[in-house]
Amino acid sequence: MAFKYGAKALVTVNAVDLSAYCDEGGIDVGIDTAETTTFGSTWKTFIEGLAVAKFSLKGNYDPTASTGPAAVLTGLIGGGSKTVVFNPAGTATSELKRTVSAILTSYAESSPVGGKVTFSASFQGTGAVTFGTN
Repeated sequence: MAFKYGAKALVTVNAVDLSAYCDEGGIDVGIDTAETTTFGSTWKTFIEGLAVAKFSLKGNYDPTASTGPAAVLTGLIGGGSKTVVFNPAGTATSELKRTVSAILTSYAESSPVGGKVTFSASFQGTGAVTFGTN
C-alpha cells in the first residue's frame, strides 16, 4: 500500500493557492438514491441517482494578505461558481488531483479565547468532478 501524508496537500480556489493557510481540506462526493421498496419486502431497495460534490476548507485566518483566505473567500460571496482544485497528497507527478466548478455556500471565522483565529469555507459543486492526476 502507498499511504500518503496530508501535510503535502494543495488547494486552489479561483486560481489562488490557499495551501499555506489551510490545515484541513476535503471533498465529499455523494450519490442520490431513490427508494424502490415494494409491499411485502423485508429489505429496502434503491436505485442510483445523480452525483453531487461538496468541498470544505479550514485553516488559519489572515486578514492582511490580499491573497489570503479572508480576502479571497469573502470576494467569492455572491460571485457564482469558481474552479476549486484539491490535491490531497500534493502535486508530485502522478498524485491524485480533483477539480470541480463550485459555489461558495458558507464562510465562517472563529475566535476562541484560548486559541488561534481560524476560518472555514464550504463549497457546493455545480457539475462533475474531474478525477485526474498531476
